[in-house]
Amino acid sequence: MVTQLPFDAAAQVWLRAAGRGVTWFETRLEAGCRLPASHHDLGSYYKWPLALAACGRTELARQVLDVIVDDFMTVDGDFRNGDEKSGDPIYGLIADTYTNTWPIIAARVLERSDVAEAGLECLRRRHAPLTGGYLTGSPGQHADGRQDIVTIAGCGNAFLACGHSREASDAGVCLLNILAAQEGPADPFCFYIDRDGKTLEEMNLPDRLIRLHLDGVDQAYVYLGMAAIFLARLYMVVEERRFLDGARGYFAVNRACGERALRGTGCCKTGWAAAALFRITGEREYLGVARQAAEEIVAAQRPEGDWAEVGRSDILECDAAGELCYHLCQYCLELASYRADRN
Repeated sequence: MVTQLPFDAAAQVWLRAAGRGVTWFETRLEAGCRLPASHHDLGSYYKWPLALAACGRTELARQVLDVIVDDFMTVDGDFRNGDEKSGDPIYGLIADTYTNTWPIIAARVLERSDVAEAGLECLRRRHAPLTGGYLTGSPGQHADGRQDIVTIAGCGNAFLACGHSREASDAGVCLLNILAAQEGPADPFCFYIDRDGKTLEEMNLPDRLIRLHLDGVDQAYVYLGMAAIFLARLYMVVEERRFLDGARGYFAVNRACGERALRGTGCCKTGWAAAALFRITGEREYLGVARQAAEEIVAAQRPEGDWAEVGRSDILECDAAGELCYHLCQYCLELASYRADRN
């Protein structure tokens, strides 16, 4: 008797796409599991240990995590590249702290508690006590003490993955407060708060990285998706209804943007959140969004296995490939867990 995997036919397509992405990454590695000098950058690597582990490539995941630790991790538990976060300025500007969260979770999955705990201590030094959130950058980097919803959710996710549910819940409450302050949803919906929890609208950043316009084109939907998936996961652990309501709330902001929020690979975290919300609630709308997002990601994959876009740096291309491989696996796991939870 043959036992089938608990994935439907569509999900098998998603897993094969993730496998092609892994092959694309692996063929670029040189001796010692390092990328060539032009790509040897934290931004290229930081998502890959978790993506590889999710795809079942545990040994390669360990080797790539070792490269990150050996070449980029400081004695303070930060992940940096010299004096800068990365050769691509985006990682130091809007994702300094967030970039740390992926290797921390990978270290937890790969049983490197030394790396995970050192990384969490670095995050703790970036905690904003008045809001419960986490600084976008290193302490003192931004005079306004800015925090954004992706960083807060990413840090919360790292603490949750490592079993620190109280600290994860504090991050969750911060996200709930940001959502409540922009009930409606607000248009535009702002991504940042300052050290006191007040909405930040004026920063030296492109507008699409500060706020989301509900009727805009090519908005940063990943911000809302990351908040929604973290809150959904938090609910599954601590079973506090307010966090499920928050996950639904952030998801609803994305849905208020219409179908444009599900076009292109920017829907990746929205789809992940939808898959988790379907697992929790069984509501078919979430299942439909998860499937649509996965189909968008698969359709955008190049024959080579990556997801290159015009104007994207080589570092960001490698980053995106790792992220999308991981998300495709998570879609499958969440949908399979829905069935398993009910058997």
